[in-house]
Amino acid sequence: MSSGGVPSAAATSSSQCCGQHGSRGHSARRAPPLAIHEQEVGVADTLQLEPLTEEAFVANLQQRFKRDLIYTSAGDVLVSVNPYKKLALYSLDVVEAYRNRPILSHLPPHIFALADKAHWNLRERNEEQCVVVSGESGSGKTEAARIVLQYVTVAGSGPSGAQQDPALAPIKLIRDRLLQAGPLLEAFGNAKTHKNDNSSRFGKYLDVEFDFKGDPVGGTFTSYLLEKSRVTRQLAGERNFHIFYQLLTGADIQLLKSLKLHRNIDNYAFLRPSRPLSMETIDDKRDFQVTKKALETLGFSAEDVVQIFKVVASVLKLGNIGFTPTSNIDGTEGCTVTNDYELFEVCGLLGTNPMELTSALTQRTILAGPVLDSPSTNPAPPPPPPSCGSLRGVKSGGCSSSAAGTPPSFVPSSSMSSTASRDVYEVCEMLQHSTLARLTLADERGSTSTAGELVVADLSASEATASRDILCRALYSRLFAWLVKQVNDATRVRKYGKRKVLGILDIYGFEVFEQNGFEQFIINFCNEKLQQAVADCTLRQRQEEMLREGIEWTPVDFFNNTPVCELIEKNNHGILAVLDEESQRGGPGGDESFLARLCHTCGSSAYFETRNCAPHSAPSDLPCNTSVPPNCFRLRHYAGTVTYGVTGFVDKNNDTLPLDLSLAMFRCEHPLLKNLFPEGNPKRTTLKRAASAGTQFKISVGALMGNLQSKTPHFVRCIKPNELKQPRIFENALVQHQVRYLCLVQTIKVRKSSFAHSESYESFLHRYKMLSPHTWPSWRGSAVEGASYLLRDLPLSSPHFAFGRTRIFVRGERTVAELEEFRRQRLEDLAALVQKMWRGYRCRQRYILMRQSQIVIASAWRSWREWQIGKTRLFKGKKNLFCLYRVAREEYRELKRRKQIEWAVQVIQTHYLQWRRRQFLQRLCVSLPSESPMCREWPAAAKRLSDTSLLLRRIHHKWRCHKYRLKFDQTARNRMREKVTASIIFRDRKASYPRSVSHPFLGDYVRLRQNVQWKKICVETNDQYVVFADIINKITRSSGKFVPILFVLSTSSMLILDQRTLQIKYRVPAADIYRLSLSPYLDDVAIFHIKAVSLSIEFIFFFL
Repeated sequence: MSSGGVPSAAATSSSQCCGQHGSRGHSARRAPPLAIHEQEVGVADTLQLEPLTEEAFVANLQQRFKRDLIYTSAGDVLVSVNPYKKLALYSLDVVEAYRNRPILSHLPPHIFALADKAHWNLRERNEEQCVVVSGESGSGKTEAARIVLQYVTVAGSGPSGAQQDPALAPIKLIRDRLLQAGPLLEAFGNAKTHKNDNSSRFGKYLDVEFDFKGDPVGGTFTSYLLEKSRVTRQLAGERNFHIFYQLLTGADIQLLKSLKLHRNIDNYAFLRPSRPLSMETIDDKRDFQVTKKALETLGFSAEDVVQIFKVVASVLKLGNIGFTPTSNIDGTEGCTVTNDYELFEVCGLLGTNPMELTSALTQRTILAGPVLDSPSTNPAPPPPPPSCGSLRGVKSGGCSSSAAGTPPSFVPSSSMSSTASRDVYEVCEMLQHSTLARLTLADERGSTSTAGELVVADLSASEATASRDILCRALYSRLFAWLVKQVNDATRVRKYGKRKVLGILDIYGFEVFEQNGFEQFIINFCNEKLQQAVADCTLRQRQEEMLREGIEWTPVDFFNNTPVCELIEKNNHGILAVLDEESQRGGPGGDESFLARLCHTCGSSAYFETRNCAPHSAPSDLPCNTSVPPNCFRLRHYAGTVTYGVTGFVDKNNDTLPLDLSLAMFRCEHPLLKNLFPEGNPKRTTLKRAASAGTQFKISVGALMGNLQSKTPHFVRCIKPNELKQPRIFENALVQHQVRYLCLVQTIKVRKSSFAHSESYESFLHRYKMLSPHTWPSWRGSAVEGASYLLRDLPLSSPHFAFGRTRIFVRGERTVAELEEFRRQRLEDLAALVQKMWRGYRCRQRYILMRQSQIVIASAWRSWREWQIGKTRLFKGKKNLFCLYRVAREEYRELKRRKQIEWAVQVIQTHYLQWRRRQFLQRLCVSLPSESPMCREWPAAAKRLSDTSLLLRRIHHKWRCHKYRLKFDQTARNRMREKVTASIIFRDRKASYPRSVSHPFLGDYVRLRQNVQWKKICVETNDQYVVFADIINKITRSSGKFVPILFVLSTSSMLILDQRTLQIKYRVPAADIYRLSLSPYLDDVAIFHIKAVSLSIEFIFFFL
């Protein structure tokens, strides 16, 4: 169906690609067709490319492209070059080669390898994944996304032949529906453009949900802003949506007759511009059968299919309706339908009255203004929505004014029907006017309406044509949205439970045409946001993570397009905000006013320029920027500069449908239209104005980016090799431009210098803990220490790993693969161990049961045999002896039973005691006291377990003391050492010791070390290291009074100084102090005994 895709038809045909769902088991399997990769061309993994430059990278792509090697690995990104031809790279054998490959195998880069990695991470790591396909329009994104979907839907299936299992029928049905949804949405949402024969004119994001086995169980499609303006207008050389051509070319005669259509494309105004276009890559007749099959697979009935085609046919027929200008009696301009037969056929298809549809297309109901004569208690009616025909200048539709500057008067059409009158009154009911009784239509006498009335104004021929186009676009876009909803209903997950999601994003490609409008602006804004997300993930976040984790890193510069995104989406000051304000303001000249406000708001940006606003870097004396055409503005996007014409921006952003058309569509008997136009229901009272198209798209894109950031991404960067869409042509300048703005070289540099995988220590230890006897089955220490022990026990060299602050980094993908292989082998060993233990347990239980049965049978048989022998031989004629035998047997059995009871009591008692011990230990585990060494609490224990409880209490106390000590730094260790020494000396010997335990020993209590005078003195006396310094009381020998002095104890001497002048009164070397005496009571008296030359001297101090 496409030529813009990666392998175009090769991926479309279900018999040649992985989308086929037949049996994959072959009696004689062929070798995978990978012979083209046996002799590697160029460098498959550009991490090994030397030198790493743009020129070398492009040359490597070209070299591989010439040999049909379209896939190249660029670090974590897969680069795909569109071949514009079929390639034998997507058969089921290739699928099996990548699906069943060993972890450490080396296969060439392929989109299957990327899809398999995403599916493997989803299944094995239980992490949600997403595949982001990006690139220019025509680079093959749609086909790449389709191939990924085809692979992941079959990758989770069981072994060959398992698909015939009836239990897998629901999975096969979901898989078929997910695959068939793509061709259906492409038929209604894709079209030929200058860049691409199968260009997606809408954004698509698919969430595929998988069960624990990796099989798909459902999916959800999300569409983004269909380019509905293409329904009524296409550029020269482009086509309308595929479904129109498919329907006219592929439908049979009976279907075309029921739809009132003809095969000739020239008969339809919406298709005439594309009439001469013929493409070898698209077969509309064949694609129509694919579309019909997709509708049937997705559960649409034959009647539903016909109703869908009726809406499509109605759009084509509406495009043929023309209008002839007429003049009303009052001189205003009106119009009439030129070709009534087309109108009648449309009404037949939609099931509506031709008069109602004519009135809706050629007239408009307008609210004249506030009710002037209404009571003050009644609120004034709200202003009309933009779709109700805002007054523009002197004339609007069939309305005219007598003079310039005077309010226009509304004169009803002379041909107003009773149906139009009923329309107006139903609109009044919808608007809930309090003055409904006073709102009347102008009668046939030609009197003008008063303020506050609803009037019907005739439309001119041009305005009726615009109204017809609005209806066509609304019909088609709402039909497309309804199809997406029905597809989601068909693929919705039916069962509740834990599921994992793999997202596939296929969004519009970046577009630059000769004439770029609102649609290109929205598409390129989406690409800006996607480029920002990809750059954040592959470049910014990875570099920030390396710096944050303390890994040595040299930053790699890249183009940051965040300013461009902010210029477009910034609240109150962005382009979209200015567009919304202008759309709400309404009035004539909206596009010109929008451009003027843009120049005022965004003119200072270096990424924005208009004709009246020169570039940011241009000289300020330039009168205007003549390089920008009139009524245009230019943005500097990440992929290049684009000039946008503002014509139609405000109207397309408003995206409103007149209520007359909504009412007419809702009244149609067609079963779909009541769902497509719910606002046309007269009973509906809510007329809240919907958000603008730009705002809705901004919100949708923001939600999409948040969704992508919550998953593990995998990127496919699609490259367009030439503008001619021809195979074997490689334009170096074009490819180099794409490589540059996609930041591929920077991505490779970052990946080459960084690590392939990073993971938190906790997660890493949890996943690989079975690989080390130190960490299996559980690890009690810190996660960093556990990871270190784990890696020591593995045969991997240390340069392959790096330890960050909170994460561990693995250098290469091969190292990650080796870890996974080790884990797989270990899990197989553990599974074998579990199986062995379970089988042994089952066999032992069976043996015990058989042994007990044998004992019972043998005992009964022996009893029977003894009875028979005794009866016939031993006790014949000796009844008394036989009775004694019977009594002895009964006593023996009773004795045996008592022994069994005693044994059972012992067993029960043993198990009960074990249960009590387990209960004690389990209760102790959850009720352990605080980890503070000062805590004296301990759970009570049974008397029998008192010794055990005491032993556990001591062990627990030692453990928490050990943990308490581990928290100390060197200062705290020294302080604790001092406390322990003081405890050894003073505990139970000094009455004041307990109250001093909680106070840390400071030593220098008077901050003597900071004193300038002391610094000079200590240098002279060699007393720099002060151990203790404080103001104390010295007891004099003569009078016994207290004298306050400064007492200093250094490592070399004891000093007594004057506390004011710091004059040294005594200095005693430490070697002369031979004893220190203290009182055991609560006093603070200390006696220092020192040696003198002739006698001993004692100093008695009283410490405050």
